[in-house]
Amino acid sequence: MKRVLAFLAVILISVSLLAQQLDISSLYNLNTYEINPAVAGSLDGLPLAFSVRKAWAGFEGSPTNQLLSGHMMVVDRMGVGARIFNNTQGPLRKTGMEATYAYHLPVDDGNSIVSFGLSGMFYQYYLDKMSLMYQDIDDPKLMGNEKKIVPDAAFGIYYYSGNYFAGLSVYQLFQGRVSLDANDIDENRNIRHYFMNMGYSFDISEDFKLEPSALVKILETGVFQADINAYATYNDMVSLGLSYRSGSAMVVQLGFKNENIMAGYAYDITLSDIKTVSSGSHEIMFIYKFANFLSK
Repeated sequence: MKRVLAFLAVILISVSLLAQQLDISSLYNLNTYEINPAVAGSLDGLPLAFSVRKAWAGFEGSPTNQLLSGHMMVVDRMGVGARIFNNTQGPLRKTGMEATYAYHLPVDDGNSIVSFGLSGMFYQYYLDKMSLMYQDIDDPKLMGNEKKIVPDAAFGIYYYSGNYFAGLSVYQLFQGRVSLDANDIDENRNIRHYFMNMGYSFDISEDFKLEPSALVKILETGVFQADINAYATYNDMVSLGLSYRSGSAMVVQLGFKNENIMAGYAYDITLSDIKTVSSGSHEIMFIYKFANFLSK
């Protein structure tokens, strides 16, 4: 039974200390709705995004994430969005759905917009107990629920114009409790995550654009992590990006886009101690922008 408790402790408790409760992709710059509900409705049309991420490739039971999301403006100043995601770590699977409402308010004589977004969501946790190693099959701790549904919410503020943006968001507002133990002993609380990001895009020549940006992630447990990013785009079509994620990874990103399609690939070069057993992380994202059928 000690093995079971140790494994659950790693999956359900240690993730809070390592900022792994919410798995943020390395391609969030292509789909900022992923990290801020106030982004819903800020783009033309209806961008439908799908992404797959395999973290720490080569490490058995490493996180695997899938995400499907979309958002659009429905009437003047009002945006909506929806997101479905599935995360797997070893025997634990976390599936969630999110629905978003955002209000966009013009400022600076209409040259900029500040938006406020609120999301309601729920997570379903599922523990595959059959894949666990244990010594006593009759141990009462193995008789608990295999599934747990937890409601939650997120709030964000987003300031954007033609060439620059800045956002602040907080996820897991309710700090719901997750218990998959019959005696409610192995209990884990969702921790609030704060995201602050900003970026600016400018022309460095007739054909090249450069967008430096940053993302700061803070947990209420005191965990802090920062991403420093730089993305160069040629002819508004092909892009190359480099990122440094403090204490974690260097990220190389390749991208392509045209009027309706955007595709990206990211490779995380692991810098932490896990690099001894992992070859890095891989992620792909595909976005297709549909016309907004509700626009006038």
